[in-house]
Amino acid sequence: MSNAGVRTVTSPVPPPKKRFGQHFLVSAFHARRIAEAVPASGNDSVLEIGAGRGALTKYLLQRFPRLHVMEMDRDLAPILRDALGEGEWTLHQENALAFDLRSVPAPLHVVGNLPYNVAAPVIKKMLLAESGIRTCTFMLQREVAERIAAAPGSRRNGFLSVFCQFFGRPRVLFHVPRGAFFPKPKVESSVVQIVLDRERAETLGRERLDAFFAFVDSGYSMRRKMLVNTLGKEKGAKERIARFLERMGLSARVRPEELDVSQWLVLFDLVHAP
Repeated sequence: MSNAGVRTVTSPVPPPKKRFGQHFLVSAFHARRIAEAVPASGNDSVLEIGAGRGALTKYLLQRFPRLHVMEMDRDLAPILRDALGEGEWTLHQENALAFDLRSVPAPLHVVGNLPYNVAAPVIKKMLLAESGIRTCTFMLQREVAERIAAAPGSRRNGFLSVFCQFFGRPRVLFHVPRGAFFPKPKVESSVVQIVLDRERAETLGRERLDAFFAFVDSGYSMRRKMLVNTLGKEKGAKERIARFLERMGLSARVRPEELDVSQWLVLFDLVHAP
C-alpha cells in the first residue's frame, strides 16, 4: 500500500551540497504542476531523477504508486524514506549518467529537477537510450529549456535544439521563479517536455546516427558563419555544399541555425551520398 501523504521528517536534513549542484524545489505549487504534467497512465513506469528531499516526489507518488525514485546523494535517502513512507515505490541510489535504464520496465516516462551542471548530458542519455522512454519532463535552467525548444531561425537554435528535436517534440510548459528553490539560484528555471518519436533514429541506424550528429556538430562549430564555410573546409567543398543547399531550395549563404531537423537530414544524405 502506498503512502504518498505529507509526513514529518525525523532524519537530520543535510545542507545543500555545491558539488551536486543542489537547489531544492520548495514550492508546492510548482511541484504539483510538474507532477500533473507527466503524461503517464495505466501500466507505464515513471522514473524521477534527482529526487532531493522529495518535494516533487510526494506529488508524483500520489499519481504513480510504483514510482521509481533516483537520488545519488546517499545522505538524502533517509530524508526521502521519512517523507514518503512505506509503499511500492523503489529508491535507486545511483548516478543518472551511470544508471541502467533497462532496469525500469517500459514504457517509461522520466521526470525531474535536473542540476544545471549535468542537465545536457542527462538529456542526451535519455534520448539515446533504447529503453522504451516515451516522454521526458525536466525542470532546467530557462536558457537551456528555450534552446531545446528553439525554432529554426532563432538565435537560440543550436546543436542541442537539433539533437532534441530529432528525437521528438519538445515544448516549454511553464517557467519557475528563483524563489521556488532553496538555495535560490542565480537564474530562472523552466519545465520542458519532450514527447519522443524514435522513427528517425530507427530509420537512420546507430552508426549513421553518430555520423549525423557529428555532422550537425561540425555545422555549428562556428555558428554565426555560413554553412558553406563551416562544412566546406576541404578543397572544392564550399562549391559542393553551395550546390546542395541550392538544390534544397536554400540560399548558399544560409547559417546553421536556419535549418530544421529534416533539412539537416537531407543535407547529410547529400554530402554523404556514395
